Amino acid sequence: MSSVMVLETSDRIAVRDLYQQLLEGWNQGDSAAFSAPFAEDGDLVGFDGTHLKGRGEIAQFHEPLFRNWLKDARLVGEVRDLRFLAPDVVLLHAVGQTILPGHLDPSPERDSVQTLVAIKRSGAWRLAAFQNTRQRPMGRGFGGTLLWVFSDWLWKLFNPKR
Repeated sequence: MSSVMVLETSDRIAVRDLYQQLLEGWNQGDSAAFSAPFAEDGDLVGFDGTHLKGRGEIAQFHEPLFRNWLKDARLVGEVRDLRFLAPDVVLLHAVGQTILPGHLDPSPERDSVQTLVAIKRSGAWRLAAFQNTRQRPMGRGFGGTLLWVFSDWLWKLFNPKR
C-alpha cells in the first residue's frame, strides 16, 4: 500500500472520529465536548436555520439546551459518504437521528441529513462547518405538501423577526 493511501485511510478515520466525538458530546449533554471537534472559527447551522459562528458560540448556545429541552436526549448517526475535496478538506454526509428521553428508538420526525466539512490544520482535523437539515420531503403526496404549506403559513404568522 502506498504512503498516500495509508495517509488517506488514517485521515478518513480521523474525520469519522470527529463525527463520533460530536455525537458523544451530545450524548453526554456536555456543550464543551460537543463543540470540541469544531475549528475555533467553525460554523454550525441548525435544523431551524440558526447560524452559530465559532466554537465558543456553539458551546454557549447548546449549554441551556442540554440542561433543559435536550436533557437525556441521545443522538445517533451514520456516515453515508466521505469525500476528499482536497488533501486537507473533506466533505462528509451523515444521517442523524434523535432518541428522546424514555424512548429506545429514534423519533422519525427528527431525522436529519447532516453535511460536514472538515479541514486539516497543523496536522489536526477539525470541523469547519456543520449543517443539520430535518428530513421533510415536499411534494411526496397531498399530506406532505399540505404540511409544508401549513408550516410556512404558521411561520409567516408567528415570525419571530417581526
